[in-house]
Amino acid sequence: MMKLRIPMNAAKFGAAMVSRPTPNYHHTIRCSALRMMSTAAPSVKPTNPEFSSGPCKKRPGYDVASLFGGTFGRSHRSKIGKERLALAISETKRILGVPEDYLVGIVPASDTGAYEMAMWNMLGAKNVDICHWESFGKGWFADAVSHLKLKDTVEVNEITADYGELPDLSKTNPEHDICFTFNGTTSGVRVKEGCDFISDDRTGLTLCDATSACFAMDMPWSKLDVTTYSWQKVLGGEGAHGILILSPRAVERLESYVPENRPL
Repeated sequence: MMKLRIPMNAAKFGAAMVSRPTPNYHHTIRCSALRMMSTAAPSVKPTNPEFSSGPCKKRPGYDVASLFGGTFGRSHRSKIGKERLALAISETKRILGVPEDYLVGIVPASDTGAYEMAMWNMLGAKNVDICHWESFGKGWFADAVSHLKLKDTVEVNEITADYGELPDLSKTNPEHDICFTFNGTTSGVRVKEGCDFISDDRTGLTLCDATSACFAMDMPWSKLDVTTYSWQKVLGGEGAHGILILSPRAVERLESYVPENRPL
């Protein structure tokens, strides 16, 4: 049976749900530090107010009345819950053209949770090349070094560029695991069409954060072993859930590699 470990630092994904005591600062607060809120209605409104998490605009013709109400308040373990999850997975594979032998899963904690799960469960078996050119990719590098402490056991190479630029991805090694974002969420800089920097004969895995690419750009599945995204970006859906797409090579890594000193 294939199992995924939940990262210890996954608590940060649900920070909004955790109640913490408010520190006592001797009840002294500078008014200048407060964001003053007005009760007056705004005089300027967006042309399209239908925005969701992300923030991303809802699709043309969106109407909340079109949502299937039979699942409201129902557990994902219920019959209808399982049916809708299965439909979401099968439609994802069909629309995106995901190969038949790839697996698609729906996981908690949005794209961040999906990518962290992949890192915590798969990285450490080989040396790692982490490519980043914007804030989210930089975050994956920080997690690999600070939380996973990969540098204690394997070689970790940082391949980076200034904000708004694309690094020299030819520096990646096909014998290493490669982590990268397909399209930088905060910078808008994407990899070139086809991901030709990834070797067809690679022995390492590719872990791709594609949250601002899936459903908007062509995904070269033969180059991608782990692909993650969330519904809240291109689809304009709600946050909270992530999608994890695994190639047969990624599944083999999950089933054969057990990292040390990581939580179950």
